[in-house]
Amino acid sequence: MRSDPSFARNDPSLVPVLAAAALFGLAVLTALGSPAAAGAMALAAGAAFVLWAAWRVQGDGAHLLCALVMIELLCSATVLPVTEEQRFIIRYPLLLLFCAPAAIGSLRNPMLWRGGFRDYMLYLGWGAVSITYSLLPGYSLARVTAAILIFVVSVRIATEMKDRRGMERLFKWFLAGLGAVWIGLAATLLTAPHELAWSAEELSAMERFRGFFSSPNQVGEAMLATVAAAAVVWNSASRRQRIWIALEAAAAIAMAAMADSRSPFVGLAVGASAYLLWRYRWRAVPLCLAAAVLMFAAAARIAPHYFTRGEVSTLTGRTDVWKFALAQIGERPLLGWGFEVEGQILQSRYFPLWWGPWEEGPHSSLHNGYLSRAVGVGVPAFAFWMFFFIRPWLWALRRKEDSWRLKRMFLLVVVPVLILNMVETTAGDCRYAVGLLVTLCWAFAERQRLECRGAKHQQHQLFSFCASPFLPLPDRGDGWGSRLET
Repeated sequence: MRSDPSFARNDPSLVPVLAAAALFGLAVLTALGSPAAAGAMALAAGAAFVLWAAWRVQGDGAHLLCALVMIELLCSATVLPVTEEQRFIIRYPLLLLFCAPAAIGSLRNPMLWRGGFRDYMLYLGWGAVSITYSLLPGYSLARVTAAILIFVVSVRIATEMKDRRGMERLFKWFLAGLGAVWIGLAATLLTAPHELAWSAEELSAMERFRGFFSSPNQVGEAMLATVAAAAVVWNSASRRQRIWIALEAAAAIAMAAMADSRSPFVGLAVGASAYLLWRYRWRAVPLCLAAAVLMFAAAARIAPHYFTRGEVSTLTGRTDVWKFALAQIGERPLLGWGFEVEGQILQSRYFPLWWGPWEEGPHSSLHNGYLSRAVGVGVPAFAFWMFFFIRPWLWALRRKEDSWRLKRMFLLVVVPVLILNMVETTAGDCRYAVGLLVTLCWAFAERQRLECRGAKHQQHQLFSFCASPFLPLPDRGDGWGSRLET
């Protein structure tokens, strides 16, 4: 299938392949005499490949999306020779390299400055203003720059798809990027030392699989993105594609179960139940109830203490964090504390928890995406975001026509993410796989809303033009209107 013609076309060439082969051969020859020189050559070859890949993906929005999801997930790998505070050295140059060319061209896209897209740009603009009073101005600057770059590129990708087939092709390439991540996680599971691939929970001492991520919850979030995207493209996939999609989804679910990430499974269950109820109405109620009873019965039989592990009364410390976050929102309800620096408020001497995941400064999570936005940019900006994010979905749910299957997308993708966002800071502004996926889905819905509104406006103008000879002329007060009528 051909790529979208609106992206610049790059003709295939053997030059990068020959250059890579030459660099590889030179590195092998150099390695015989100097391992250090071989390492330098390998680094140069890797840099050349990244430059070539960044150039190649500009010719196809689906390929660019595949590259973005790999950058967002692989740059958080703990196997990289950098600390948590040094990851920006890798992530942000890659984002600039891959996103800047497409983003600069996208600024001329008129759709970017209409409706919800304009509203989202205003919201991100307020995030840029918050740099002036942020707790960590440099951190907010980096985060808002990355959000603007990825958002503008996402809007371009979504608005330049011609039909639903193009949209589904995007999601298939999205799954391809996630597939590369799952292959890496599987390799970590099979070959990495136990202390690297697994982490012990401090409260329950339960070991959870994290792979090369810093947290097991990231495995669960990647699983949610994989299963949700698979649900979107399943009906349109060929038989061979369905086999690969099913294998990827099964691997994702298995590793998320080893990571013991429960919230994504709850989100997917709620979304699937909502879809069944919407599709089959009351006929789906017995099926949903039976599935819930069987699931809890099996869990109680196999692991009776599983649902009560950890500190259940505070949701593993989450309620204490939420109370403190609400208090901090009360101190700065209008402006907030700075774009995406919500974790820094936990460094206050008044915060009651001083252990584990709450000691990582801006990298700490409030475990609630809605509170995180309110803490970061203030209550008015958070309410504004809720308004323009929900608006296209409410519009889609009220319509009978649904040629792009937006209702299915909302129930199987957006609803699970909104549920997960209640206990995790996951649906950030185009961050990680879940943020990319939900932003792209929202862009498709907003595009359809604007196009439908524009079509109705054109029909109204056409009707007015055709009916104008039969309408009475307005009386200007000097009698000319009535004279012309007679």
